Amino acid sequence: MFNLSAETAERLRYLLGGVAGALIYGVFTFMQLIKLGHRPTLSDYGRAALNVSAAMIVAAIAAPTLGPSLVSLIPWEGLRNAADPIGVGVVVGAVGWELLPVLIEAARRLINRVGTPQ
Repeated sequence: MFNLSAETAERLRYLLGGVAGALIYGVFTFMQLIKLGHRPTLSDYGRAALNVSAAMIVAAIAAPTLGPSLVSLIPWEGLRNAADPIGVGVVVGAVGWELLPVLIEAARRLINRVGTPQ
């Protein structure tokens, strides 16, 4: 139906895996709150939907970009060749949303240090 190049199809698999990972992780986190006894209100559901939507957008951007780079860091060739783009995308999507605030803070500190005398 669609005539995609191999590279484009692989990046699409990273993207789909990343979006799925963000969705799974967001729903899992919200369900853990409910399981611990928190009684969610309507605004809690709205915030959860907004949080998961933002995580999915970040994953859609990050997974196709970071996925191939992460696979290239695998030291064993057999494991590197067997890496599944969807699986790597799921990991990037699930972990990326939690790491994003840390990475933004690190980038901000690095930018603030540039140009200051040591």
